[in-house]
Amino acid sequence: MLNSEYYFEKEKKYHLGVYRRSPVVFVSGEGPYLFDLEGEKYLDFLAGIAVNVLGYSFPPLVKAIQEEAAKLLHTSNLFYTLPQIELAERLIKISGLSKAFFVNSGAEANEVAMKVARFYGRRKHKKRFKFISFERSFHGRTLLTLAATGQKKFHQDLEPLPLGIAYAKLNDLQSVLEILDDEVCAIIVEPVQGEGGVYPSSKEFLQGLRELCDREDILLIFDEVQCGMGRTGSFFAFQHFGVKPDLVTLAKGLGGGLPIGCCLLDEKVLPFLHPGDQGSTFGGNPVCARSACVVCDEVSKESFLKKVGEKGDYLKKELEGLQKKYPGLIKEVRGVGLMWGIEIPGRAKEAAQKLFESKVLVNACNDDVVRLLPPLIIEEEHIDLVVNALDKILATW
Repeated sequence: MLNSEYYFEKEKKYHLGVYRRSPVVFVSGEGPYLFDLEGEKYLDFLAGIAVNVLGYSFPPLVKAIQEEAAKLLHTSNLFYTLPQIELAERLIKISGLSKAFFVNSGAEANEVAMKVARFYGRRKHKKRFKFISFERSFHGRTLLTLAATGQKKFHQDLEPLPLGIAYAKLNDLQSVLEILDDEVCAIIVEPVQGEGGVYPSSKEFLQGLRELCDREDILLIFDEVQCGMGRTGSFFAFQHFGVKPDLVTLAKGLGGGLPIGCCLLDEKVLPFLHPGDQGSTFGGNPVCARSACVVCDEVSKESFLKKVGEKGDYLKKELEGLQKKYPGLIKEVRGVGLMWGIEIPGRAKEAAQKLFESKVLVNACNDDVVRLLPPLIIEEEHIDLVVNALDKILATW
């Protein structure tokens, strides 16, 4: 068998070099572990960036994908398919919202939600088209979702971006009121900011946004692409915070490893949407939808979510212990459930690299924050392995 170096060189020759890849070629996975071409085992605490919520080679998921692939790969949305209808039913019953629309990614789901908000704003209020987003937010890499992303580093050399988007400060309702005007159609917010450094919203703040949107007839969009699908210990993050949005977006963990996104819509927006307003060639593809049905069935179990909450509490306790042990290195640990950020100012990327060398996979959101997004099926023993590995690294600094 050819070694990893061969494939590193081959990738350089044929693939656009826009990723900062770690030097490893993964070929298989089992539970929370990945295995490379040389047979080395890595503990995955990134889960494909919050995608592999059931880990790797989860038997019911593999079986469902194999069976559906053998029956029906694709038909387009010009026709009905059973997996898509069954998935929509699951998500509506779990969420309490009214309709589902399927796409392929989180960016597309957010794009759909923002388009729906503009349809609502234009068709009901005539002149409303603006959005309020938040500093440090991340909503995708299309031009509209990049414009809604409150991080200038993602805007570089792409101006002019779509107009009509202003940024407030997370957990600061007054900053929202200061930029609110009668042309705003929606507020889009991540209940827990992911790419920005793992910053949870407060329950009081999200309640304040809900009250403001109700009062002004503005739509409230929750981007749960990263923080949804059980990651907070509730199926939806909005359930954890006790605040129901008008639109909620999902992707990443929804397919358990296959690409699928979704925008869920409240009943009040439906009269302002017309046939042809949205479309997707692959959205809700039969194989991806069948995979997502299995994920929904597993993650929605009360016992499963209870364990996520318990493991999240244990992870929090262990990380806070590290912070107390290394107060000069760790500025803050923050998160919810199994979504955590460890703020190590100026050394997060170095810490992530050292963990990689210890066969632990994490991610540095930026120079300051190490992000943990493990599969939801991890156990306390896996948390101990990661915390001990990080402890050994910090002890050398």
